[in-house]
Amino acid sequence: MRHERNGSYDPGMSWYAMNQAMAELHLAANRDLFASDPERYLSRFELTDAEGAAIRGKDVLGLWDLGAQPYILRAFQRRNGISDEDFNTALAERTYEDRVTR
Repeated sequence: MRHERNGSYDPGMSWYAMNQAMAELHLAANRDLFASDPERYLSRFELTDAEGAAIRGKDVLGLWDLGAQPYILRAFQRRNGISDEDFNTALAERTYEDRVTR
């Protein structure tokens, strides 16, 4: 599921695909497909193994550390039944500045 350009891995394209995979869950049909067959839903996006696993696992902290766009991550959290408390707890020790320098 890795995106390759001219034979080399392009992390920028992967980052975009990860955020796009989460953002497109705003459509009910995509949410239904993701709920029933996450592999099929995610196969449309060129994700790294880590990105796919974090989305499948609804791993807020993992997605944050992979560079998820904060507003898209928040919408992903709400659309997937992750409580505000769990979301905030997962990110309690993270700051945007920490993520940018990772």
